[in-house]
Parts: sequence; structure tokens; C-alpha cells
Amino acid sequence: MKTTWLSNAYIYQINLRSLCFREPRNAIEALNETGIDSSPLDYLCDNLDALKTLGVNVLHLMPPFEMGLLHRKGIGSPYAARNYTAVDPEYGTIEQLKALIQKAHQLDLKVIIGMVPNHTSRDNVWIESNPEYYVHNDQGDIIYDLDWSDTAKLDYTNPGLRNAMMDVYDFWLSLPGPNGLPDGVDGFRIDMAHFINDRTFWDDTIPRLRQKHADKELLFLAECYGIDNSMDLFQRGFNASYDDAFYKMLEHYYGTDPEGQSITFSPDFHPENTTHSPFWSVFEKGGLSAAVRQLLTDYEALLPTAPHPVFMARYADNHDEGRGIYRFGLPAVQAMTQLLFATNHCIPFQLTGQEFGAANRPSIHNRFGLCDKGRQVVSGSNIARQEGIEFEGNSFVRTHAARQELMQFYRTLIAWRKAHSALQTGTFHWLEIDEEGPAPGHTLLAFERRDEKESIRCIVNLGHAPKRFRNTTLFTGEPQRGTIPPFAFFSCT
Repeated sequence: MKTTWLSNAYIYQINLRSLCFREPRNAIEALNETGIDSSPLDYLCDNLDALKTLGVNVLHLMPPFEMGLLHRKGIGSPYAARNYTAVDPEYGTIEQLKALIQKAHQLDLKVIIGMVPNHTSRDNVWIESNPEYYVHNDQGDIIYDLDWSDTAKLDYTNPGLRNAMMDVYDFWLSLPGPNGLPDGVDGFRIDMAHFINDRTFWDDTIPRLRQKHADKELLFLAECYGIDNSMDLFQRGFNASYDDAFYKMLEHYYGTDPEGQSITFSPDFHPENTTHSPFWSVFEKGGLSAAVRQLLTDYEALLPTAPHPVFMARYADNHDEGRGIYRFGLPAVQAMTQLLFATNHCIPFQLTGQEFGAANRPSIHNRFGLCDKGRQVVSGSNIARQEGIEFEGNSFVRTHAARQELMQFYRTLIAWRKAHSALQTGTFHWLEIDEEGPAPGHTLLAFERRDEKESIRCIVNLGHAPKRFRNTTLFTGEPQRGTIPPFAFFSCT
């Protein structure tokens, strides 16, 4: 399959509740409030030009479907759908969604939507019309996975369910445009794609959808966990997957100090869950740089074996994991974000508000409350756990100047990747830089991206201390001095 837009994709995940949160900021605004009639979908449609100036080229709408009411948790979850072909009134109408897609396409933006194949709400329209579509226990009750008590698990061993879900995907791909021709979405972010009870559904469905919509390249992005699951889904037709292992480098090896500045854990530190990392032994011997290098090396060996071009969606924020700036501090997030933009087989992935330093996780179930995506705060030899905040609105970095500076960071990074073909489709090669100091404390990574037009050499310090290296002739400019400041990233052509 010839890649057209995927190698240059930059995904902007949109939580409509969070993006369109427009309640008064204070009592004075509440006194003067007049109310707003436009829906979140209309609001987004009216402001697509603003998102395009950031450099966004793929909009990912979290599931827009009508949400269930039965056993609803809090304000209701977009991942508990009552009707897969209806838009929830909280967001607007299906006509407004069609208008959004059409305008996005006019602006040369792609649109993907979240799909939830593993389960529906407990009051989905199929519960009464087609109870055989669901998995039942020995007592005849419809089951749910884990603690997802607001959901009902679908049964992909049932031929009727497989056909019905095939029709759902086709419905969204086939939405009619102004001329009556299909002008639907450009793909799907598929929730827990590895969790359905018969994965052969993907073997049947994805090729059929690609064949029917052969006029455009489709993105099938799997939310799944573990490289083995990703490789399995690639064989079944998916062309992108979450890189949870990349995110866990942040989760396992970074905390903050009491002021929220990034701290890199050392091998003699044993913070919560760190020793569960599959790269722990590598980390103990060669430091954080060795652990990240091993992860990326594994991908370089495995991903070319897929039957078509495949990509890993890499991120420092997503709606499940909470906000990187709160959990790991801004310097670590910026260093890892610059790294992921330069890696191979990568689709950068951003959550609404990340570009302004949002610290709260947007609401999934609750308007406001604690969530389990907290941070580890290091004070001397002690580590304290602080919970994260789930909030329907947005809590950004505090000043206008700081927000503008952060937005410019992302705008510049997106433009840098877009301007260099080597960063999109070039080969990946490690550079040996001979970092000074004991190996367990190493935090420098260096590599080259290369194609027939150009080569780009990159070096990044993933740690909170300045580091020196000896092979300075590999680089031009600042790195030739041999010292890389904390969390700094440099590139040269």
C-alpha cells in the first residue's frame, strides 16, 4: 500500500466537552452571562482555521455517539455508546458533524473518530433488538469487562454482530457530502482493539472497508497495549497502533520535585511500578538512554516485518493517561516530545490543550474529581504519590506569555517535521557518541534520520543534569562543545 498522508500525519485528539467548555470563569462573568446557542460541533467547525495554523492535519474526535443512561457513571462516558449511528445531543447533530467533516476536508484536514468495538452501553439499542450480539454468563446475564460496569460486552463470534459492526464503520466512511457522494471520515481510532473476543473480525472487515473505499487511504489506529498485540493487529490490517511502551518510559522513569520540575529516576531509586518495566534490567546497566534505545531498536527490528507500512502513535498526553506536564514536568515532556517527533514509524499524537500546558485530565466520567493518573513527587530520598485531577474545563500554564511560548514550541516542532522528508520516511541509524560518566547514569541519545535528499542528526538529553560526550565531530553547532544541557534537544543537517 502506497503511503500518501500517513507518514506526515499529526493527530490532534479532541474531547468536545473539554474543548468547548465555556462556563463563566468567575462571578462577574456569571452575572453578565447571556448564554451560547452554538453546539460544540458548530464551535469546532467555526474554529478549524485556528487549529490548522498550529499545524494540525488530522482531527481525532473522541466517540461522538449518543451516550447510554443506564448505569451511567457521573456525566456519562463517550465510551459507552447507546447508538453507534447517532450523535449525542450534548455535542450537536449528525448534520453538524457532516458539516465539520466537509469543512475539514476543504482545509485539507483529515478526520478520524473514536470507535468502541468491545462494548456498548447497558441500554444500547441492540440490547432489546439483538441480545444475541452480546456475551452472556452462565446465568444468562450480559457481562462487562474489568470495572466497566456501564458497558455490555459484544460477542464477535456472532455473525449478525459482525455484519452489523461492519455496517457501522461503513456508515461513517460513507457519510454523504453536498454533492451526494461519500465524504465521510478518513479512519478510526479503535478503542481496545485487541480486547474483542474474536480478532478474526478485523481480518474480514478491514480489507472489505478498504476495498469499498479504495478512493482514499484509511487510517485504522488501534488502541492496544503491548508490542505483541500491535504486531498481531498489523497482520490483521491495522496500519497504526498506540505506542504505550514509549509513554511508559515517562511513567516509569520520571517524577517531579515539589515545585513540579522534572526529575529523572536513577537505577538506585525504586519508585512505584518502575521495576515492572520490561526494560528495567537494561536501565540498571545502561541508564535511561539504554532503555529508550532498546525500545526503539526493538521496533526497528519488528515493524518492517508487517505486511504493509505501519506506524506507532506516540504521545506525552492522551485522554486516558492524564497530562504529562502535571505527571512528569514540562522539561521531560518537551524532551520526550522532541524525541518522538524525530523517531521512525511515528505518528505524533496530541491531546487538546497540550499545546497550552493543560494540567488536568479532561472529563471522561466526572465534571471534577480525583483520578488515578497522578505523579510521583521526589523530595530528598522520599517519594510521595499525588493524585491527578479530572476536570471538564481546562487548567493551563498560568500566564499568557507562558502559553504563547508553549504553543510556539509545538508549532515549530510540527513545522520542522513537516519540512523534512527524512523525518517522515527516512531510515533510522544510531550514532555512538561516547557519553562520559558511569553507564547506569547515561541519559544521552543520538541518531540520524536519512533519505535520498538529506540527513538529520539529532541528540537529546533525557535527564535533569547536564551531560558531556566525546564524539563531538558528529555534530555542528552547539553540540560541538560536548555538553548537552538538561532536557535539551539539538539537530543538524
